[in-house]
Amino acid sequence: LHLQQGGSSGINAEYGVLFRLENYKDRKLCTAEGANVKPIEKPDEPGQEKLEKQEGNRLATWFRDTLGRETVKEVKMSDRQHSQPAVVTVENLTTLRRYLEMAPPEQKAESYKYLLHNNVVLELNPVHPIIKQLSSLRDSNPEVAELVAGQLFDNALMNADLVHDPRRMVGRINKLLTAVTKGKEE
Repeated sequence: LHLQQGGSSGINAEYGVLFRLENYKDRKLCTAEGANVKPIEKPDEPGQEKLEKQEGNRLATWFRDTLGRETVKEVKMSDRQHSQPAVVTVENLTTLRRYLEMAPPEQKAESYKYLLHNNVVLELNPVHPIIKQLSSLRDSNPEVAELVAGQLFDNALMNADLVHDPRRMVGRINKLLTAVTKGKEE
């Protein structure tokens, strides 16, 4: 399906239609990012142990409860090979991103909240050192673990270009910096 850019008012309507269009001539439509293609299975690299499945599931449940069910649809351990500790996936991400860009400035924050609600899936990388360390940190220092969880989620949203106002992270980052530097004075 190809869109001609005939004018700015037509583009808004076209994105709205594409965002909601699911079938065309008895064929299911999806974007490349929403095609649910399984990644190629790669053997784990030596020295890269991942969290045990049961511990990973507990961590994913803790993440979902910490972030809140109104923030994230699902949290799961990912089989994808990626370098980030966490990534977000959203069905029709490109279309959703464009749709959010078109929101009027005074409605942007509410549009982000409304359109991302129940659409965001957070995938945790069970091999990444931050995720492995967070698994034990949630028991030994729950306050800092919650700050890290929130920051990982926002980092993943930023990587997906889905953060409306990054300034809201500054307070949390400052709390994390205070926790990391506490007792480190020389």
